Amino acid sequence: PPKCHPDTRMAVQDSLVAWRGNRTAGPVRLISGWTGTGKTTIAQTMAEYWAKRGQLAGSFFFSRSSGKRN
Repeated sequence: PPKCHPDTRMAVQDSLVAWRGNRTAGPVRLISGWTGTGKTTIAQTMAEYWAKRGQLAGSFFFSRSSGKRN
């Protein structure tokens, strides 16, 4: 699975950690962007981060152009 290289995308990762720790934030966070910008890589990295800490996390992949994922 893809993973962020060490010390990359730290602002995005820090933002997600802060969101996860905020009890008043909503339970869902949408990560969107152009193809190839690293959304899946960030999601995988964060899932591994939270798994190491014994915290539950989930991700879902939607694609407008796919009849199975839109």
